[in-house]
Amino acid sequence: MKLRTVLFVTLVLAVVINGGILVYPYFQRPPDKNVADQKPVEKIAPQSPKAPETAPPSSSNTSDQVALLETTKPPVAKIPIPTPPPPAHSIVNRILVEKKARRLTLFSNNKPIKIYEIALGRQPEGPKQFQGDNKTPEGRYVIDSRKRNSSYHRALHISYPNPKDAAFAAKQKKSAGGDIMIHGLPNGMGTLGPFHRLRDWTAGCIAVTNAEIEEIWRAVPDGTPVEIRP
Repeated sequence: MKLRTVLFVTLVLAVVINGGILVYPYFQRPPDKNVADQKPVEKIAPQSPKAPETAPPSSSNTSDQVALLETTKPPVAKIPIPTPPPPAHSIVNRILVEKKARRLTLFSNNKPIKIYEIALGRQPEGPKQFQGDNKTPEGRYVIDSRKRNSSYHRALHISYPNPKDAAFAAKQKKSAGGDIMIHGLPNGMGTLGPFHRLRDWTAGCIAVTNAEIEEIWRAVPDGTPVEIRP
């Protein structure tokens, strides 16, 4: 009888002890995290509401018999001043236009004094032959007049068509066209500046920036020869 009692008590103690060992971890308090391991809480400063972005104003198409500048979002920029300017009081006695190079050069005493990048007619390949072909002429002409107030910022008129041009068009029973000029940008679009050269946009004229046509206007007298090469 005593032996059974001892065995029973031993069994009960074994069960209690083993069960306590198994459940002890679940009753432990979770260890505190080390303060050094804790990341500081970042404070986010309040942000002011962001102003809505505005797109640059679009410009309407400008067209007349001379040229057409097609653009929807002209860059807003100050008109750059060409540097260096032609020498003071220099009088140009020759203008050379090289269509393929998109280059206009002023000569004084047969020496180049200033080079400008240009835009041409929308169909730059080949010489102008007929009205409305959007080509820039090729050949020898002169500056025969000028327009201070036109649809463009200053304009020097080129003496196209010459007798040869007119005779060729007449044989085809067509008009040779006219109103070919060296001019600035359309009125109200001067802020385009040199960006106008990204494409050929005129109806046959030779276009420069407004600042550049101011220089050319002052340096080039009426009667100056103009040679336009392919």
